[in-house]
Amino acid sequence: MSSIEKSKQKLRRVVHLHTLKWSDLPEGHGPPLAVVRATEHPDYPEHHHEFWEIVIVTRGTGLMVFGSKALPIKVGDVFVISRDQEHAYRETHSLDIINIAFDPDYIGAHHPVLDEWMSKHALFAVGPRWHSGETPGECLHLGPSEFARALELAQRLEGELGSACAEARVASFAYFLLLVTLLRRHCLPWEPAGEAAPGTRIGRAVEFVETHFAEPITIDDIAATSHVSRRHFFRLFEQAVGMGPKEYLKKVRLRKAAEMLLTTKANVTEVAYACGFNDSNYFSTLYHKEFGVSPSRFKRDGRAG
Repeated sequence: MSSIEKSKQKLRRVVHLHTLKWSDLPEGHGPPLAVVRATEHPDYPEHHHEFWEIVIVTRGTGLMVFGSKALPIKVGDVFVISRDQEHAYRETHSLDIINIAFDPDYIGAHHPVLDEWMSKHALFAVGPRWHSGETPGECLHLGPSEFARALELAQRLEGELGSACAEARVASFAYFLLLVTLLRRHCLPWEPAGEAAPGTRIGRAVEFVETHFAEPITIDDIAATSHVSRRHFFRLFEQAVGMGPKEYLKKVRLRKAAEMLLTTKANVTEVAYACGFNDSNYFSTLYHKEFGVSPSRFKRDGRAG
């Protein structure tokens, strides 16, 4: 049986449950830490857990529903779900997620700083947040470098949890704390006075690029979303994302182009213009430099060099 079928079978077995318990997780996963991957995650009815979860979206899209509110989720999103928070998955499309289940009481008992970090208020700094009025909520969206780092930490955490030795248990604890530290540094809560924290300012800029990459946007357009000086914006953006906004815009456009080449019948020129490039030759040069293969060959073979 494939891993996808096993995942779906497990979900079917617990679909009738209102509370998902530690014992409902796959064999070998238990308190105080567990990593469970869900591949091709189907729609899932309203439920809650007896544990907390950090959820990392690694592929696809969907809606995370909290009561009457629906939070759109996509690749790169990270959020925290408390043990008493009712939620459901809806409209999932090729959705892959990493669930990191944990017991905040156990972890917080080891040090006063960790006790504060594991408090409900602190953990919800990376949980679902809602604008005033009718606009939908949002969660932490990691840039390419932070997302890669988060995936690396989750993978290392998962690997250590697979071993029963004492050293592995300590290492898994350390990787979990590194992951929480990464999230805390890049997702600060909104300030009530209206002054957005640096992480939120850059999050707005990243979201603007992800939404408007196909348009003839400029670096000044991106910087304007942060409401800080251009010079300060460049410093904050590079600290948060690991590259400048111009480089990030280029990488987003190339990534979107790769998706279009694989999933649509559009030719190279059409893809280039659809992804914000106004010169197909220049696009082909950048594409080859980024992926080691021409876009035409990539479309034909379906893989990078």
